[in-house]
Amino acid sequence: MKKQYNNCPKCGSEEFITEPNQYDVLIFTESGFVVQSTESIEDAKIFCRACSAEVDILKSVKKVSMQKLLAKKK
Repeated sequence: MKKQYNNCPKCGSEEFITEPNQYDVLIFTESGFVVQSTESIEDAKIFCRACSAEVDILKSVKKVSMQKLLAKKK
C-alpha cells in the first residue's frame, strides 16, 4: 500500500481535530454567570481524530508541499 503523506503519521487516519480554540469571558450578576464575550486563541493544536496523536503542523505542511513539488517534477 502506498504511504499517504496527508494521513496521520502514527495510524494513517485521514481525519484530524483541533483542541478548543476559544473561551468565554464571564461576569457574575445577580442571576448568575453571563457571557460577556467570547475570545479566540490564534494558535491551535491539531490531533488525529482516531488515535489522538498530536500532529506537528509545520512538519506536516513541509511533507505535503515536498510531495506535491516532487510529483510536479515527474
